[in-house]
Amino acid sequence: MLDLLVVWGALLVGLVAFAIGRPREGGALTVAYFLGLSLIHVPGVLPFEFSPSVPFLPWAETLSDPEATRAGFEMTIIGMAAFVAGAILARLLDRRHVALPGLPRRRAQAFQGLGRRALALGGFSYFALIPAAGLVPSLTPVVSSLATLLIVGFWLVLYGAVQQADRRGLKGTLLLLPVLPLATLVTAGFIGYTVCWVFGVLAFLFVIVRRRVWFYLASPLAVYLGLSLFVTYMGQRGGIRDVVWNRQAGIAERLDRVSTILTEFQLIDLRSSAHITALADRLNQNAFVGIAVEHLESGWADFAYGTTVPFWALIPRAVWPDKPVVGGGGSLVSDFTGIEFGPGTSVGAGQVFEFYVNFGAAGVVTGFLLLGFGLMRLDRGIMRALAEEDARGLMLRALPGTTLLQPGGNLLEILVASVGAVIVAHLVVQVREFRVFQAAGAGGQAD
Repeated sequence: MLDLLVVWGALLVGLVAFAIGRPREGGALTVAYFLGLSLIHVPGVLPFEFSPSVPFLPWAETLSDPEATRAGFEMTIIGMAAFVAGAILARLLDRRHVALPGLPRRRAQAFQGLGRRALALGGFSYFALIPAAGLVPSLTPVVSSLATLLIVGFWLVLYGAVQQADRRGLKGTLLLLPVLPLATLVTAGFIGYTVCWVFGVLAFLFVIVRRRVWFYLASPLAVYLGLSLFVTYMGQRGGIRDVVWNRQAGIAERLDRVSTILTEFQLIDLRSSAHITALADRLNQNAFVGIAVEHLESGWADFAYGTTVPFWALIPRAVWPDKPVVGGGGSLVSDFTGIEFGPGTSVGAGQVFEFYVNFGAAGVVTGFLLLGFGLMRLDRGIMRALAEEDARGLMLRALPGTTLLQPGGNLLEILVASVGAVIVAHLVVQVREFRVFQAAGAGGQAD
């Protein structure tokens, strides 16, 4: 599969060179999505290319099939190519100037202050409001969208620090990033989509700094250490979840158990059966896609033709209390692969899988072309909103945009979250604290 890995690398270079382009012109959401999509598809093919043997997974031997993995990775590469093409097209069609201007120190500090308020509100929403939101029908998508203010908060703080050349503030903010996955690990026993949030923050820093050489130099080491951290986490995950889920231990015991990820840290080794299994088990979404391709081509299953996203599901349960339960990712994957998952197993279908089972390769191309185009449009609008100090424009683009950073999620959940994000964005811009720099800017409307 080395040939496909080379194509993936070329697509990443093409995305940065032709869609992102020069610094301070936007692209954080676009880069973050591409990295998140790569995370759940690229590492899973490494064992098949570089390891002498890939062990069968105890719960699904078919996921160790190199033919299914290659077929799925080929479809993923097709989707990635369409995504990059969509992003480039969006940039070519948008001729408006978006480069960020320099800011006086006081204005840069105002952005940092606003960012800290956004971080506080986002953190409160994530850790206090979301657990309680389930008690009220249809409230969870709205509160979840409010939690993405964490990402916007990091953006604003970083933006202010970069404008002031405040290296100490920049480093301090970056040191806070690991708190996001650590917090979800301690409170819920999983890392979840906070990893994509981290990608979103780092991608924003990448597009606003003038010198990117440190990103390029650090990337190989970051990938190596990141995968090492992942396989170590997978080795400790059972014990962590026992403490968090089964024993519901106190915070001190949870932190002590989570700390084993560092005390038992292992560098990734593709000769290790445990490490290979971890990659193939959790970071090889290609296998699901490949099996679905085989089943649909053979007639074992029929294409869904859009039924995975029933529009009636958008009706709030608060309005329709008896609304039927919509199947989750595990159910969808089982329908097209025949793989049965155990109770409580979290399985995200992912956009490659869902686009394909709906409309085949044409669905993958069309879906990712629109995703790339839409995210880049939002990105460039975000940069213009920052340049014009337009709070309304920033929130109306950033909050819905951040809900799309779920390449392994299900389209229905993402669509519901996006609707909730639009509602939240209109509410947030009415809060006085989030309008402090509106009067100084030119103002504007969202695309």
